[in-house]
Amino acid sequence: MAEKYPQITHTTKPSSDDIDDLQRMLDELKRNQRKNIRENICLNELRKQINVLQEESRDKLAATEEELFHARKDLDYVSKRTKEINDVIKALNKAESVDLCFLMDCTNSMKKYIEEVKNRIFETIQSLKLRFSHLNIRLAFVGYRDLNLPADEQFSILDFTNEKEFHSFVSMVKCANGGDRCEDVLGGLQKITNLTWEQSVRILIHIGDAPSHGERYHDMGRRKDSYFTHDSDGSHGYSIIQELIELQVKYFFGRLTSYTDKMIEQFCNYTDKKMTIEQVQLEDFTNLLPFIVRTVTQSISYTSTLLLKNPLNDNQSLKTRTCRYVTFDEDEPIWSSITEKTLNVIKYTCNKQLRCEEVKQRWDIKIAENPFAEGAMRLAYYGLSRYKGTWEKVVLKEFKHIGPGLNLKERYLDLLDCQTVAAYLAQKFNELPPIKTSTVLVKKIKFIMTKLVFDYLNGGKYRNLTIEKFIEGSYKKFSNNAGYVNYNDPALTLEAYSHWTYEYTKGEMIVVDLQGIDMGDNESYLLTDPCIHSTDIMQFGCSNLGKAGMKRFFQTHICNVICLALKLNKHKDQPEIRSTKYDSYFVNKPNHTVST
Repeated sequence: MAEKYPQITHTTKPSSDDIDDLQRMLDELKRNQRKNIRENICLNELRKQINVLQEESRDKLAATEEELFHARKDLDYVSKRTKEINDVIKALNKAESVDLCFLMDCTNSMKKYIEEVKNRIFETIQSLKLRFSHLNIRLAFVGYRDLNLPADEQFSILDFTNEKEFHSFVSMVKCANGGDRCEDVLGGLQKITNLTWEQSVRILIHIGDAPSHGERYHDMGRRKDSYFTHDSDGSHGYSIIQELIELQVKYFFGRLTSYTDKMIEQFCNYTDKKMTIEQVQLEDFTNLLPFIVRTVTQSISYTSTLLLKNPLNDNQSLKTRTCRYVTFDEDEPIWSSITEKTLNVIKYTCNKQLRCEEVKQRWDIKIAENPFAEGAMRLAYYGLSRYKGTWEKVVLKEFKHIGPGLNLKERYLDLLDCQTVAAYLAQKFNELPPIKTSTVLVKKIKFIMTKLVFDYLNGGKYRNLTIEKFIEGSYKKFSNNAGYVNYNDPALTLEAYSHWTYEYTKGEMIVVDLQGIDMGDNESYLLTDPCIHSTDIMQFGCSNLGKAGMKRFFQTHICNVICLALKLNKHKDQPEIRSTKYDSYFVNKPNHTVST
């Protein structure tokens, strides 16, 4: 009910009570007005606070959504990389599936070699299994004799089987002399093509001390060859070699005498440069089994290297990818005719946390128009660079395959990342106290520092290249990133360095895939293009096989005297013994290859 206020008219004289009432009313109105103002102020403040909270909530929600987006993206990448690594490891394991066939001259002069195969095959397989933990090997045997023998005595043939059955069969092989100095080599090779070749790695080890019949295959004349006109036009031999090429068989010949040289030369001509026939000087039958170990090791490693050179983010094989169309020029250009460019260059430096930081520079550079060489993945160009006033010879490299994702800047930066971290670790390795060992010299390790160049082309286009100092010398492959070690030229310092990097980083990284130049001063190696396996599979590019890659290194790593001097811990995946029976055969021995 509305409050009644006193009515005042012009005829009524206000009393003091009326004035007091009016004053109270006025005071009450003022109080209500002040209260309303305060409430409005509080309401406005509350609205402002609500708006701020809503803004903060929206920002936090957006930030959370962005974090979730990046987290999902990283998770997807890690999942993708994990699958890629697993696929590569499966392929590498499959590359250790071997078909090994012995093609042997079964005449009396070869008896001791056949006995050596029979007596040593079990320990040879054991030696190989220590190097390749996933080795699955099948063995076959083809023995050939001479054309003058009855058909059922000319050949001894065992198709692919296990080592036990192989041993039993070879134990029963009989040797017999032919009627002259030549043997039915082509007949033996023909039998090889009829075997059931199945495995990824296919190896033929041919051992003989006499050539094939036919004047095309020797210089001994008619008197020592009863079938001198055999395969006179070479068509039979050519067709057999072409069949071996179709079967993708790797052919190794154990040379015992010079009488077989012309035959192997003809076989090489028959390949049309589609296959390599490697001829190795055996010298003595006691070298036969180490030769087998070396041959199988080399073949598996070659197959593994081809697999590893196929980027994991690209399902295309090397053969089906599109290459840049280029013309090769092996001669260094006349530099006065090459235009000088001032280009942006990125250099990496490595900190104590093994993280690389980018340094931007500007260099004056001259680049040859055409590449002078190529590898499986990159083209190489001659170049000159001038930095701080001095010109020096360099080599620039770019990926030779074209297509989506194959030439991204990030792929080149991954190369810089690997090389820079490996160089930092090498510097720390070189700073270790001198290691005293009476048998092995511990050498210094250096890496050629790689940088990234952005080269501008006509039409406003750019291309990425790596640039590094040009080093004269013979490059060697000492190891790869799948456990391969070059037993022909063992580099004990480098094997120990890889093991040491694993311990120095507390199992977070290991530097592998070491290649470069032994400087010849007995003091240092100069290396390039390493790979790093890391527990962080988002780093170091597609050659980083993570923990699986580390495991493969240790599965074939036998600690040497440098590892022991450094007191490096034995890894759980290392072989149980410190050396294999035939490792000593390869130490400080020259390469026995006499021709390919």
